[in-house]
Amino acid sequence: MPEDAVPPRLSRRKKIAFAIVVQVLALFCLEGVARVGSYFVYGRNPYYLYYGFRSWTNDEGAGHSEQYDGYFKFPANDVIEYGTPEPCRINNNGFRGNDYETQKPADTKRVLCLGGSSTFGYLNRDQGTYPRLLQDLFANAEGTNVEVLNAGVPHYNTDHILAALHGELLATSPDVVTIYSAYNDATFPLAETGWQSVSRWSDEHLAVYAGLRKLVNKRSGSVLFGKWSQYLPRMERAAIERQLAIHLERTRSNYETLIAEVQAAGASLIVVRQPITTWPDRKSRGLVDSETPRIPYEAEYELVAEKLENRDWLRGFDVPIYVHHHLVELIDELAAQHGLTVVDNIALADAHPQSLGSKVHLTEEANLRLAKELHRVIAPVLRAR
Repeated sequence: MPEDAVPPRLSRRKKIAFAIVVQVLALFCLEGVARVGSYFVYGRNPYYLYYGFRSWTNDEGAGHSEQYDGYFKFPANDVIEYGTPEPCRINNNGFRGNDYETQKPADTKRVLCLGGSSTFGYLNRDQGTYPRLLQDLFANAEGTNVEVLNAGVPHYNTDHILAALHGELLATSPDVVTIYSAYNDATFPLAETGWQSVSRWSDEHLAVYAGLRKLVNKRSGSVLFGKWSQYLPRMERAAIERQLAIHLERTRSNYETLIAEVQAAGASLIVVRQPITTWPDRKSRGLVDSETPRIPYEAEYELVAEKLENRDWLRGFDVPIYVHHHLVELIDELAAQHGLTVVDNIALADAHPQSLGSKVHLTEEANLRLAKELHRVIAPVLRAR
């Protein structure tokens, strides 16, 4: 080529391809910087180096990636501190409580307790969770050999519960299964659009997006969508009703599948109605003082429903309690349709207003009341098997 010749210009297609490659490389480098930076900022925690590839339960972190096929649990044979007044024991299968073998021992009946942090025993000692207290009640009864498995993991919604049931819990051959849920299904908004679905995936796998989401949402509320995003600070009626519709659809589908599979396995299913309260939220906003007693669940819902009717919007924890109430109604409807036994822990908690140590978690005294009621309805079922 002559020295004064002009090199041929890149075609438009090649320019676009080159620009894309440069942007991808830049994002890749930015992702690496975010992971390494977070690793050092959060005390050399390896969770942040492997963000999106390691369950939140393996190392302390803010994510909740599904380590298994649609669910997560704790590392087996560990001692952890996770919302408990003292270190708690994780068994050989990655759940809280005593060790157990997947194959049920001969001459043993099994009760499998499904749920989230309330079943896990957030705020409770190992000996104060309701599955453990239920185990103690059976152990003190003559002529019974009953094993109670605590399969509750914090943050489990019915998607996770169903996935864990498929993944390993049905293989334990339970005779009775209890399910205690609604709070985690009601508390987090679900994706309504394809963009929100992409944002949710990005939040689970990309440290750059997760960091950006935290920064933006801290300043502006839940603007950027993630898997564990909260509802917007102010939710209009139309947005609430859209969320309610997709929450009801998910819960109906998951419960119907769970009911069918538990019954097909020859086990009895018992539904526990889960109480929640707006009271801590109201106190934090100065709407009630610390001496004001908690009002019953239905009365709280009526207050929320009245606000929505009068002004067409809600804020704070009012949105989750509105959605939660409708999910509980749906669960009641499905239980009646399939002839399931229902243990009304909402009524038990209303009769003892100090039962809730937080918006949803039970005190150990409340766990004992629930365990006694579960024992009352489960014992005759096991005797008949």
